[in-house]
Parts: sequence; structure tokens; C-alpha cells
Amino acid sequence: MNLIDKKEISIELITQDQVEEARYLVLEGLKERFGFLDDSYNPDLKDIVGHYIDKGNVFLIGKLDSVIVCTGALTIESQTVGRIERMSVKKDYRGKGFARTMLSELETYAKTKGIAKVILETNNEWKSAIDLYQSQGFSLYLIDERSSHFEKSI
Repeated sequence: MNLIDKKEISIELITQDQVEEARYLVLEGLKERFGFLDDSYNPDLKDIVGHYIDKGNVFLIGKLDSVIVCTGALTIESQTVGRIERMSVKKDYRGKGFARTMLSELETYAKTKGIAKVILETNNEWKSAIDLYQSQGFSLYLIDERSSHFEKSI
């Protein structure tokens, strides 16, 4: 595995002029995983800034040079719980540590907001995502018919 040097990637808060590139990255990842896209399942991606930033949540992008290579979001669910969402890494950049770096940045941001626990979910069939979350200290607390639900105290 060719891990990245953290100095190579810039993790930053998304801006309006980066929304289309980030939306495309996330949707391409979903299309790859599911084999199709249904926009009705992704209303937050129609207005990323309004849904995340304007509501006090965060949507981060990871850039390598000027290319957005990964995304991740944190939604504040309560005073002490945050939900990690929209984790995606551009296909050609997977397996290089970008998702781990994004998770770390989201956890750091959560701590600054007083969050003590982060939760997330992923599809049961997405072994690579499940392996990633478990390798980063997330514990499985629920499996339903579609999703594996994880939590981590931070």
C-alpha cells in the first residue's frame, strides 16, 4: 500500500465553487457501488452548502494539488453525538490513506464542537468501508437488513 504523506493533501471546508466537483465525486462513487443512481436518495447533494455548512455542520474536501480526491461530512445530531457521512474517495486515489486522513480530520472537527461520540453507517456489502471503519477504531453496534452501524468515542 502506498500511503500518502499528510503534507500532500489539503483538507478544507467546501466552498460554493467546489460543490459541483465534490457532488460528482460522491455520486460517481455511489453509482459504482450500486450500479445506478437515483437522485431522490441524495437530496443533501443538491445543496451541499445549505444542507451542511449553513446548518452548522461541516462538509470537507481533500485536495491533492487542485483535484478533489475525497469528501467527508459531519452532521451534529446532539450536543455530544455527530454523524459522519458522505465519505468518498475518487476511484484512482483509493488505498492511499485519503479516507483515513479524512476520518481523522472529521474527528478533530467533532472534538472542537464538544462531540464525544461519532456514529456512521455503511452498506453491509461494502467490505472495504467496513474494514476501514473497524481499522480506525469504530465498533459495530447494529446490523440491520441493509446497513452496518458503527460508533466511536473520541
